[in-house]
Amino acid sequence: MTGDRSRDYIESGLATLGLDAGEDEIAVIQAVHAIYSPALDALMAEGFDGSTPEPGADMSRPPMAASER
Repeated sequence: MTGDRSRDYIESGLATLGLDAGEDEIAVIQAVHAIYSPALDALMAEGFDGSTPEPGADMSRPPMAASER
């Protein structure tokens, strides 16, 4: 996403939540987006529609193998 497009996207998202951000805050959000978006895009492209959730998942612990459930 180009700078102007990402800025519009960020500002509209913040406005939806009733928040306002200054130049520095927008720059930090854009930097974080630039760092993490390629990995997030790749993760979303994997399509986990057929995956079953771990029953009784405890988010404070690592996932259990099927044999441990």
